[in-house]
Amino acid sequence: MYRKVLVPIDGTREAEGLSQIILEDLASDGELVLLQIIPPARTRVVGGHVLIGSQQDESERGNALSYLRGLAGADERVRCEATIADSVPEGIVKAAEREGVDLIAMYTHDRHGLARMMKGNIAREVIRSSPVEVQVLTAAEVAERAPVGAVAAAMAAAGMEPSTPPLTSGVFRETDLFRDLSLDQVDRVTALGERIHFAVGDALGVHGEPAQKLFVIIHGEAQLSAYSDMGEITVRVAGPGESFPLAALLGSGTLITSGEAITEMDVLAIPVAELSALCEREPALGSHVYRSAAQIFAARYSNTLIHLAASAERELRDAGDT
Repeated sequence: MYRKVLVPIDGTREAEGLSQIILEDLASDGELVLLQIIPPARTRVVGGHVLIGSQQDESERGNALSYLRGLAGADERVRCEATIADSVPEGIVKAAEREGVDLIAMYTHDRHGLARMMKGNIAREVIRSSPVEVQVLTAAEVAERAPVGAVAAAMAAAGMEPSTPPLTSGVFRETDLFRDLSLDQVDRVTALGERIHFAVGDALGVHGEPAQKLFVIIHGEAQLSAYSDMGEITVRVAGPGESFPLAALLGSGTLITSGEAITEMDVLAIPVAELSALCEREPALGSHVYRSAAQIFAARYSNTLIHLAASAERELRDAGDT
């Protein structure tokens, strides 16, 4: 039995199945760490938008953690980590050292050609560099013990779609703005809104225009950007459970960023005027909403400054290396 095991996950069914296999070999008080390695993004201009590398990194990291938590389910022995690293083997080994694991469990494709070579090289490099035991299974070996991904199979058997949660008070209570509200209060807030679908590229507000709707993302992602002489600079990418634009509640009612759907999206659109009126009628509810909005706004501002500084530092470092 192992006490602490690291399992790198690359999004394939085999890797998901391996995590289930390792749980069977884990001590009752042991811990399984699911890890996803994310290659660093580079700042680039796409369609007039400046996409800052460090912000893309954080968006990808958030997506990875959401995916891994879906695999982990309610098992308290499983913890999820997502790491930005130029080298996959180096990222795995460093994570193993940082976590103090006694085993790295990996799989390698039992395929022919380039795919096999690349996967094999990653496994060999981890084995060569790792200070702890490395266990490598082929896809065939994983399939023999776990023929289908346990999480995917369970959801399929239940007829569930992982990306489309049921619209209940409990779901909306998990969103950033409403988590301090009671279920009854959430019901009253969400009753003001309507579910709207946005296609890729649809606008969700333009900088400088009046903010008429507060959007709560149910599914999908939106790119929020600010105007500059270079073009639109991405401030951040908003995902499921997030609310925007908070400036509609805290500021003058004018949008300070532009929003655009970068994936298919479903949102709950709440008229700002009606939400403000509800908060005035129910001071306890309003206090929770505005306090949460202020805390979220402050955290986002801080994160934006951190990401900008990290991006500038990396750009200067890369420029010095050329």
